Amino acid sequence: MSNEQLAQQAKESMSSIQYYTNPAKRRKIDFILEECASLMANCNSDYNSRQQAKYKEQELLLEISKLDLHFAIQCGYLIPDN
Repeated sequence: MSNEQLAQQAKESMSSIQYYTNPAKRRKIDFILEECASLMANCNSDYNSRQQAKYKEQELLLEISKLDLHFAIQCGYLIPDN
């Protein structure tokens, strides 16, 4: 893929991220991100608690990808298939 094609693809991708254009989706995603941060900050320091928190965090990040797939990919919450 040429540099021009990559630039065009990036531009199209940014315009399809609803997080930046839809206030309702932004609020939902921000709430989920706050939940993730709180979850990790408030879990115990033992291995099992951390694993449970990571599992719950992955479920929450999956919810973000359902709300805005392009945002989830851009932020690294979801790795796209090539």
